[in-house]
Amino acid sequence: MGNFTVRYDGSNQLGESNSARYLPTWNVSGAWNMHNEPFFQDLGFFNSFEYLKIRSTYGISGNLPPSASALLNLQADVTVRPTDIEPFLQIVDLTNTELTWEKLKEFNVGVDFGLKGDKLDASFDFYIRDAFDLIGIVQTSGIGGQGLKVGNFADMESIGFEASLSSKLVETGSFNWRMDFNVGYNRDKITRLDFGPRMADALSQNGAAVLGGPRRGIFTTQFAGLNQQGIPEFFDENGERVFSYDLQSRDNVAATLDFEGPAEPRLFGGLNNVFSYGDFTLSALISYKWDYIIRLNDAFFATYTDFDALPGDLADRWAVPGDENLTDIPVVLDRGVAQTNGDIVLAYDLYNKSGIRVANGDYIRLKAVRLTYQLPSSFTNKIGLNNANISLEGQNLALLYSDKALNGQDPEFFRSGGVSRQITFSLNIGL
Repeated sequence: MGNFTVRYDGSNQLGESNSARYLPTWNVSGAWNMHNEPFFQDLGFFNSFEYLKIRSTYGISGNLPPSASALLNLQADVTVRPTDIEPFLQIVDLTNTELTWEKLKEFNVGVDFGLKGDKLDASFDFYIRDAFDLIGIVQTSGIGGQGLKVGNFADMESIGFEASLSSKLVETGSFNWRMDFNVGYNRDKITRLDFGPRMADALSQNGAAVLGGPRRGIFTTQFAGLNQQGIPEFFDENGERVFSYDLQSRDNVAATLDFEGPAEPRLFGGLNNVFSYGDFTLSALISYKWDYIIRLNDAFFATYTDFDALPGDLADRWAVPGDENLTDIPVVLDRGVAQTNGDIVLAYDLYNKSGIRVANGDYIRLKAVRLTYQLPSSFTNKIGLNNANISLEGQNLALLYSDKALNGQDPEFFRSGGVSRQITFSLNIGL
């Protein structure tokens, strides 16, 4: 069994040439239901299989972000004058004749199978994706008065797999146990990047794309230790100890900074168990994410005020000469020094972005637990209901595992101020 589809898309958001504006896309797919073959049951290993399917797809698709446009962008405004107001048009974006579609080539192969008696159903997919002509901000030569513009500036490769497993582990007259498990893995790599990030972008909380790295990578400053005054220092690209970097520079980002790992989890999935006994049903969902890095919240500054929440690690800060050999916590600067030396103040920001201020994002969480009681029909019929049940559900109940270096930060909700646990009681009735 096979399928082939083709389409031809065009958009006036793109450049004037036919090669930029129009894109043919296509997909070819096929599947082999091995369980329908005469020889299938003659193979002893497959006697326990209810079905077995092998499938594969290959094709190319296109994408056009809504904010991307090759058209001249003019916006109206008014002058700000004390005596009169005059309308005018300003050029926000010049015409971009070379802008074209983002494209994706994808190869996928998968297998689905199930065992007789509905004891086990499983699915596995492996894919290779080649994304090219990705759209982002690129630098121009400045002709036309525009230094930056939207353009096709990057290519990216990714490889991964997804698998799911569903099994009825126990089936008796009164007690049943069903388990569902899924796992996914994805590893991506930037293979072309015409316009790299600034050093400040690479040190951002969300990470940045650097040639040869993932789509979003966490980079850190090379912490060299504290000096004899307790001020943090760092290694530059030449191995010299400095207080500051040129954060606006796009050169030598990979040589100056350390790559810690991806900002997005490469491994992820969940495990759900459902138990039923009589009229009671209990479900428990465990979720997990693995193989990624989290930058800890900024906690150390050159000076503090009475309104700042001070980290407990300040108790171990540098206090007297010689402490630089005992601690990595910097001194709290005298306010006069902080007001007169910008490089030293910047050193504290770079300290927050150093390699000792990151942690593994790996975690396992008890995501949801739900207990449901189905009221007996003999009772619901007496009160004029078709059915009714009551349930108690808890969300984000427990963090079963996380890196100790997080020091209280939640690996899943660290950008939103922490986890929110919820307990819900509900009554559902059917009339």
